[in-house]
Amino acid sequence: MADASARNRQSPKPQALPRRSGLRPPTARQAAKNAERRRKLIEAAGVVVGRHGYAGASIARITAEAGVAHGAFYLHFANQQALFDVLLPELGGAMLDSLTPAIKDSRSLEEIERRGLTANFEYLVKHPEIYRVMNEAELYAPAAFRQHLDEIQKRYVRSLRRSRKHGDLRTFSDDELETVAALLTGARSYLLMMFCRTDNTIQPLDPARLKTYLDVFFSGLRS
Repeated sequence: MADASARNRQSPKPQALPRRSGLRPPTARQAAKNAERRRKLIEAAGVVVGRHGYAGASIARITAEAGVAHGAFYLHFANQQALFDVLLPELGGAMLDSLTPAIKDSRSLEEIERRGLTANFEYLVKHPEIYRVMNEAELYAPAAFRQHLDEIQKRYVRSLRRSRKHGDLRTFSDDELETVAALLTGARSYLLMMFCRTDNTIQPLDPARLKTYLDVFFSGLRS
């Protein structure tokens, strides 16, 4: 006991960590570097989930794909789940943003739908990992999944309201537009799942199927 007490007395006390409030804010260059590293981690996570699913998307795999040191991961995310919780909203948001220039200056609702759906599927051809990121998110990142669905719905309804205002759409009520947007979103999802996806690759939608989609949308099912 005496020897142990002596050793304890001789052990150096751990030094207190510096207070964060005393740290200097990052320079513009450091902030840009941090943002770039965070972007790489998110994009790498998308690729890894696309290959292995969320269950196989370990931090080691993600950092290796990003070319980032393992420890650097924790400068941006507290843990694996924290990354999963922003993965779909960020990757999905970039996909949705890509549709804006595609439908710009469209002269009719039909043109908006044709351009938008074509651009959507072309983006997925280039970034097929988003399909699995979205498909598995309901189980592994349910809040992110709900956020993504809400964002799709919000943007679609906003677009339909503009078409209604310009007289290019029936005078649906706002509640009815919510239903229309959900129907069209569901149709796109099933077109992708049934006709464009093979394993981890996405093919463009066949023009004939796009024509049928637009025909049903604008003419309905009755003869």
